[in-house]
Amino acid sequence: MSAERVDKQWKTKGLSGYSTGAILGTLNHYGAKVDEASFKVLAEKQYPLQIAGEWKLTWKGTGPFAPFPYAAADELMRRIYPDRVTPAHLAEKIVMVLGKASELLHGKQADLEPSLADVEKLLGSLPPAGETRTLFTSELVSFLDRFAEAFEQLPSSLQAAGHPAIAQRTAALQENLFLDRKGVVTALLEAQAGSRDAGIAKLTALVVPNADRTIFTRYWALDALSQLEAVDALKANGLSLFDDAAKENRWPLADSVIHLMARHLERSPAFKNDPAFVEAVVSRFEEAHRRVGHHGH
Repeated sequence: MSAERVDKQWKTKGLSGYSTGAILGTLNHYGAKVDEASFKVLAEKQYPLQIAGEWKLTWKGTGPFAPFPYAAADELMRRIYPDRVTPAHLAEKIVMVLGKASELLHGKQADLEPSLADVEKLLGSLPPAGETRTLFTSELVSFLDRFAEAFEQLPSSLQAAGHPAIAQRTAALQENLFLDRKGVVTALLEAQAGSRDAGIAKLTALVVPNADRTIFTRYWALDALSQLEAVDALKANGLSLFDDAAKENRWPLADSVIHLMARHLERSPAFKNDPAFVEAVVSRFEEAHRRVGHHGH
């Protein structure tokens, strides 16, 4: 294995200017036994966060080299599989879209097209639905954490600011990135654009159990109905979604559902004026609290 190594300035300079030999040499020096061939095998079915997690088990690097495993795994994957986008790379591109969109939403002259097209063309390289896609998405979400709210609201924000065509493209982008939101974001836009009844009907259909959709799609549809203050649809479907999540032992999801319902309980006469319904919400709220604890909702 090469004795060549990366220097302490790698965090400032980035890894793109270092040789593959230097990156691999540094990994081996600090405890990750890997060469280019074995990395290829690892990267066939895994993404950088998983690979770095394995390396961390024997990692001896400290100081500037403590976070090196992830950066190295990401850089090596970009080099060895250049046609496969990594979660970190995709996150960078999405943040660029958000930056341009922010300028546009604040009335500045900004061309969102190049950065949006850049992300759209990467969609074809994402893994298909399944375990690998779930791992990819989880890693992507971890990078987008502080931008999550802005990204989630982007289609609605663009539409409200008078950019409906770009809003539709960002909605399609979200639905293609996060497969559990398929149909949800576009239906929400439709309702917000003036076709409220049609949008609510589509979202209500997505809340109903169906073999073709996940329980998470059902949750996102309920969340969209909440944004639209579609109280009747919420009342008709929220508790059954909670019960289904509880049956699957998905208590954090059930907890999110019942907190959403409880928020409407405080302000909706259709909720408050139905004692049996109030009791049903409260009892489920207490059960969720027992299962997952209070987390500041």
